[in-house]
Amino acid sequence: MIDLKLGAIVAATAISLIAAPVSARDVRTLVLGGYSLAADKATLVDLTATDPRFDQHASGAYDLDAGLPSLSFLRHYDSVLLFTDSVPVDLTALSDLLGQYVERGGGVVISTFWGQGGGSAGGKLNSTGYNPLINPNGSPYEPQTLGTFDASDPLMANVTTLASEHFSGDYDAGLDAGATLVASWASGRPLAAYNAAHTVVAVTLNPNVVNLRQTTGDYRPLFANALAFVSDTTAPIPEPAAWSLMVVGFGVIGLAARRRAPPIAA
Repeated sequence: MIDLKLGAIVAATAISLIAAPVSARDVRTLVLGGYSLAADKATLVDLTATDPRFDQHASGAYDLDAGLPSLSFLRHYDSVLLFTDSVPVDLTALSDLLGQYVERGGGVVISTFWGQGGGSAGGKLNSTGYNPLINPNGSPYEPQTLGTFDASDPLMANVTTLASEHFSGDYDAGLDAGATLVASWASGRPLAAYNAAHTVVAVTLNPNVVNLRQTTGDYRPLFANALAFVSDTTAPIPEPAAWSLMVVGFGVIGLAARRRAPPIAA
């Protein structure tokens, strides 16, 4: 009986590690920027400080001037907000890294200037099933205002007005297979979309409004909604240690059951 209980406890612990959902108030997000660390931190505070869905103590910022972060570092966070300016790293390597992060259970929000720079870099994040937008352009400098949008979609909760003087609209129309377009700029360029798995959101707007001061309106809830959206819908792929723990648990249960089985009469 003790063996059965022990096995059940070990297996249940492993399953809880594999399948534990992210609480709506526990989102740990990372701002991964290509501007400056100070700007990355200011962007994090601007977008999430007053939103109770985010864990401010466990969220953070990382600037790509320091090079590529490791996958293990990224996996401390439920979602990553990527915005780029002049990025001193290999963009294809960055694309592959973020694609691997998504595969391991993370969620990514892509923003401007990824379309202008990284959108054509190749790599996993730009492959089918990841980035919902497929037609990057090199001219995110035209004024944009909010056009048509799906007010019932969670990305657009509390978003009713938005305008940007520049640094926006760095993708042309066109969606990846299974992707959903949620909002467009009045120019017809896509503003917000997510992939079929709900693990990658593209927002064609630069979130560093604190420094650039190019945007007015409801950009804060738009980005916060996107970060919470990809955090809430991801299903993490278990670490090898969790799999091993579960296998051990079920093994103990099987061994105990075998010991308890009555002998078969001849």
